[in-house]
Amino acid sequence: MRPQPDVPYYEYQEKLQSEKVPYYESWLGEEELRQVTEVIRANWISEGAKTRAFEDRLAALHQRKYALAVVNCTAALIMGLKAMGIGQGDEVIAPTFTFIASVNAIRLAGATPVLVDVDPKTFTLDLGAAERAVTPRTKAIMPVHLYGHPADLDGVLAVARRHNLRVIEDTAQGLGVKYRGRPVGSFGELACLSFFADKAITLGEGGLVMTNSDELFRELLMLKNDGRLERGIYFHDRVGYNFRITDLQAAVGLAQLDKLPRIIEGKRRNRELYRKYLEGVEGIEFTYEASDCTVVPHRVNVFVDDPEALARHLGGQGIGCRRFYVPVHKQPCYRLPGSFPVAERLYARGLSLPSAPTLAEGQIALVAGKVKAYLRSLRQATV
Repeated sequence: MRPQPDVPYYEYQEKLQSEKVPYYESWLGEEELRQVTEVIRANWISEGAKTRAFEDRLAALHQRKYALAVVNCTAALIMGLKAMGIGQGDEVIAPTFTFIASVNAIRLAGATPVLVDVDPKTFTLDLGAAERAVTPRTKAIMPVHLYGHPADLDGVLAVARRHNLRVIEDTAQGLGVKYRGRPVGSFGELACLSFFADKAITLGEGGLVMTNSDELFRELLMLKNDGRLERGIYFHDRVGYNFRITDLQAAVGLAQLDKLPRIIEGKRRNRELYRKYLEGVEGIEFTYEASDCTVVPHRVNVFVDDPEALARHLGGQGIGCRRFYVPVHKQPCYRLPGSFPVAERLYARGLSLPSAPTLAEGQIALVAGKVKAYLRSLRQATV
């Protein structure tokens, strides 16, 4: 389901809110209210102690020395690229199968995105394609841990070493995910998280950039903070942005971090329940999970022959779902040439089912029953 040009946005929002089984809902409650109340009572709502505590907890979770909370993950990626000195005349390799913000950040930093295809199982960077894409202008590679599955980070780092490339991890959908026992977001020189409403934890909006480098941290802090290291002073060493968040947001984030283990458990439980209720159903296939990685499903993803038709059918039943991301090279604002057969096949067959960690088993059984009945009716129609 998507808004049409002649449908007012508020009507589209009302339609989403009327879904019997929403595509996704954030898990918010009394814990978040208590944290936000503390901020209001303290009468300090801009960045302060809550933000520092939030940053420190995420830095520790990802084995990082530094973490900076910012307005969103796009800003985090832009800051990261700029802090590494990447800009005009430089190229950055990224997957075409990703949410568009990954690639937009490269363009907005002033560099040129070089798109490559993805692995058909993990949906992450095709390392052979990435290596073939390296030119003398290539300065960095951006693995994206898409839909909660880690990229092949050993392979990414090997390519980076061979070609003297810098690595910035797009970990927007990777909170809680581990690659061979180690958290994603702890491998590259820089890594970025997202806290949009559909992520594992949310601030409504928000992002984070992490590093172990003293030098990069200093540059990131200046870029975030109007070109200065400290607020309250009016000497600016750089031309910077105002990418700060508020303690109101960080307070929500701290409560969300407290319930992160339960959120992750709910996401994994959803996937297993869908497998249970759709076991043996012809015409549907679940996506791959590497056995040596800890996957936290950002969505419950399946393959069907006509995902658009199934999405329309489910939408008519009050069930929210989404098609996979349109590959970036197909986006109207890019339309880049090249051969990306895997990304195009994934989009052509992929569908994300409702996957909020708060879903009841009965809701999942309902969705699975509607999917099963629809696929059965298609088979009967062809007999």
